[in-house]
Amino acid sequence: GISFLRKKHWEEHYALSLELYDLAAKCTLTNGDTVSLQLLYEQVLTYGRTFEDKLNVMYFSNCSLAFSSRLRESIEIGLDILSKLGIDLAGDSSSMETCVRETKDLLSNYTDDDILNTRRMTDPTMIIAMKFLEKMELGMTQIMPESAPHVMQQIIQISLSHGMSPVSPIGFVHLGSYIAKLGDISGGYNYVKLARSLLDKLGSSENAGEVICLHAQVVSYVEPLQATLEYYDEGYAAAMASGGIIQAAANIFFGYISIFYAGVKLQTTREKGAEVIKFMQGKKVVVLLIPTQYIQDSVLKLMGICDEPKYSSAEEESILATNNNVQTTHYFQKLYISFMFRLYDDMKANTEKFLACSAHASTLLVSQSFRTFYIGLVSFWAARSSRDGEQWYERGNKSKLALRKWAETSRWTFENKWYLLEAEEAFCNGSFDDAKLYYEKAVTSAKTHKFVHEEALACELAAYFYLEIGEANKAVDYCLLAHEKYQEWGAIGKCTSLFKFFEGVMNKRVDSSPAIVNEVQSELAHLLSEDSLGSAEVRKRRVDDHS
Repeated sequence: GISFLRKKHWEEHYALSLELYDLAAKCTLTNGDTVSLQLLYEQVLTYGRTFEDKLNVMYFSNCSLAFSSRLRESIEIGLDILSKLGIDLAGDSSSMETCVRETKDLLSNYTDDDILNTRRMTDPTMIIAMKFLEKMELGMTQIMPESAPHVMQQIIQISLSHGMSPVSPIGFVHLGSYIAKLGDISGGYNYVKLARSLLDKLGSSENAGEVICLHAQVVSYVEPLQATLEYYDEGYAAAMASGGIIQAAANIFFGYISIFYAGVKLQTTREKGAEVIKFMQGKKVVVLLIPTQYIQDSVLKLMGICDEPKYSSAEEESILATNNNVQTTHYFQKLYISFMFRLYDDMKANTEKFLACSAHASTLLVSQSFRTFYIGLVSFWAARSSRDGEQWYERGNKSKLALRKWAETSRWTFENKWYLLEAEEAFCNGSFDDAKLYYEKAVTSAKTHKFVHEEALACELAAYFYLEIGEANKAVDYCLLAHEKYQEWGAIGKCTSLFKFFEGVMNKRVDSSPAIVNEVQSELAHLLSEDSLGSAEVRKRRVDDHS
């Protein structure tokens, strides 16, 4: 269309030119063509007659910055534009708790039906302002989480006073996430459902991807985790249909994370990760590409495939240094792999780094539960092994209480994790009978609720426990159960590490009895041989016989 315009088209066909350049800018953003976007942006800034005429292309340019290492610059530009539109976010320093309380007080005057039937927004300036607010909410969540709730509050206030726009559901879904983050899962669940209803009522797919994605995060604390996976496919399709690349990227990113947390076969997870990385690279969504690569590296290590990391560009290093979300993913994956492969010193060091940057998160994401679970496991191990055991014990207990509370709203997803933390705490306290009970309950719950990777983990930790208290035969049986389940998951690298580590630790524990060492080593070697791998049920029966 632009190629048919004549030389003086900005003078003779201004409205047509502006519309074509705006649409072309959106297309280049969707395709990740930042060079063409910059050229279109400069043209509109040069020939646009009013500030309002330039807002669309300024918005697309701002989105492009947010995809890259220039997220902070994107936020600063967005704040400046919003101030020129009469919306000042810079001076508000209220806490998340205050923003949520004030917003809930405001909404207490409205029923759900009142909200769903609120008039539509018609003011063009406010409509574009809402789009910038949506971008601020998404960006601030990553690097300025303490400021993000103020944006949510503005979106809802403007929606109630000026009418509902396609951005309005984002305000409500973020409110639900904040409420859930503050501990009221049921209250947050109600608001994210209201956001989905409002999305359907408005009949717009423009921001459907973001709403569906964040809705799925909160819903995962109520519904079985495996049942939430389809939401991300729905969110991705909705985002792609409207050209929302960052929203599409967020859906496949969190979908990939959820597949990993749900214990889907690692080969399938690996293939999904490769698809996500290819998409991020093609669309230049670097801010989500890097954490995806961190998680994919963990998947490969568990599988026994040690590819070298591929995220070392200057831009990626800059994002790691400035983006809180990327930092938390980076350090968590390091502590996670250190824990899984029993690298104690690395685990402790990376846990401290993770805790230093993870406290700033504002929204409730599915990753928080997974991270809280592993922080608890790490902490109870450290509490038994380090001089500063009391501090680590308090961390472990805090994680256990969080999992117990989440298990109240979703026993399916969190019961086994809570039981395993109870077992580890009892181990720390020397309450061995309680520990035995909770290890068994953790194994049974994980199996019942289809978390094969966590069934394997519960068996592994039970093996270490029984080895520590001198019940070597039972420790061997639990080790074999763990090996079976890790192999079922596809974690061949972990299987190898488990056997080597268990053998080494066992030697240290029972080196005063060479006959026991030889007997157990012989049994391990025989039962782990490829031709004599018995079924999980047979090994489980052996554990029950010992009980």
